[in-house]
Amino acid sequence: MAELTFLLVDDAAFIRDLVKKAVKQTYPNCQLVEAINGKKAVAMLNSHKVDVVLCDWEMPEMSGLEVLQWMRSQSQHEKTPFMMITSRGDKDHVVKAVEAGVSDYIGKPFTRDAFVDKLTRMVFRHLKVRPVKTSEQKVAGDMGGASVLMGGSASPAKPSAPAKPKPAAGSPLLAGQPVAAAEKKPKGGGKAMGLAVVRFASGGEAKLVIKDMNLIELLGVFKRSGEVPGLLEQVVIDITDDQQEVIARINGFVRMLQAQEPHPDAETIQIRIRIVDDDPEKMDALSRFIARCR
Repeated sequence: MAELTFLLVDDAAFIRDLVKKAVKQTYPNCQLVEAINGKKAVAMLNSHKVDVVLCDWEMPEMSGLEVLQWMRSQSQHEKTPFMMITSRGDKDHVVKAVEAGVSDYIGKPFTRDAFVDKLTRMVFRHLKVRPVKTSEQKVAGDMGGASVLMGGSASPAKPSAPAKPKPAAGSPLLAGQPVAAAEKKPKGGGKAMGLAVVRFASGGEAKLVIKDMNLIELLGVFKRSGEVPGLLEQVVIDITDDQQEVIARINGFVRMLQAQEPHPDAETIQIRIRIVDDDPEKMDALSRFIARCR
């Protein structure tokens, strides 16, 4: 199989790590290079031979769309496969990406399987390279470790760690563990700070009442309307104002889930979400929101 070089561009290290793991498991012989923003991506493209670009849209200094537009203006990059990975999945943004010459597009949050399916189709369509299933990939797939990190429904499993016991009926703990006491975390309780819509990688969304929040974590509650999301599942949080306009779109993952009624079929779920964005503009918008609501 041809050895491919993938360029991963995202300002959030957590997302880069998830994508790297999925790419490496799918194309074990590939090379991976990274950039934390659009300007560094252009520098990488000028100094490295890159076969495939996987790029976030919203980044400081230079957006993913600007990187794509620059690439399509360069003869050596005008046909390089480019996948846009973004929390902006609305029609207007898809149209802009298509007009700029995007090869494929996937919205956050996404499952590992959905990402790998799009990636392998795009790579074969443009480069005629298929992934090779290795024994390591098969073990990872059977264990479900990669899927749960990307928001899949499989239960996390590590060969070196003992399985966690299932909570007894009536236990409030559904999944996860409390954040370490040394971390400064939202305490919860008191007046709600605001409203949000949370989109889960495993599908579906929930209206969330934000109980407390800082630049590291969000604590909220939502009404269960189906399957409970998984621990470590990737999420996108749309924080809204009184007119339901999105004032901040934040990437994160599920850190803890806790039932609010003392029975297994509890409808009200408390969720703690770890924020993974590093974009200064997003953090500034989030800081203003927190200051306004406290």
